[in-house]
Amino acid sequence: MLETRILPAILFVSLAAFASASAPQSPGAEPSAAQPAAKPVAARAPYSPFKDIHVDQECRLLPAPAYRDAGGKRPRLRRDPVICHLESVANSEHREETIVGNELRRSDVSVTEQTYVLQNVTTGPAMFVVEEAVPQGWVVDSDPRPAETTASTAVFRVQAQPGEIVRLHVGLRHTKPLRAKILKTSPLAPAGSTGY
Repeated sequence: MLETRILPAILFVSLAAFASASAPQSPGAEPSAAQPAAKPVAARAPYSPFKDIHVDQECRLLPAPAYRDAGGKRPRLRRDPVICHLESVANSEHREETIVGNELRRSDVSVTEQTYVLQNVTTGPAMFVVEEAVPQGWVVDSDPRPAETTASTAVFRVQAQPGEIVRLHVGLRHTKPLRAKILKTSPLAPAGSTGY
């Protein structure tokens, strides 16, 4: 028994376009009615084949930077959970301790992390540009590292082929140092060791 599956419309359209583009045609043959004549394309400067899709840390779609400040109005942001949504959003806190010389150095560490699920719904390759806001005193603590950073924003770039779903994990870290504690040598400890 043959199993039939419904392909997404975007895949069907891209397969139809590929089939028509790859059909053989003899050099002197005239284009048929099903295959219109190719239009001349004007020469242009080299460009990236990847179309940019900008999103912020809440998975809202952003206009390209060139169109953000048009007319002094704030851009209208929209959400599309098919293109971008968040999963495994987590916040945690812990204490880190290190001994340096005769000092016990302690700090409280806060970590916030989330995973972006990005899907390219276009018929060509796309570049997702994820703009993560970095509050003052926080640093990016994730792999991959951001492609570029400013004082308040980390920018990540992720390539995706047509229909591909990619995940990007981003973590931020804030360290608050506490007062160091002096370690005293115990009279019962061997020479050279330290104790509380």
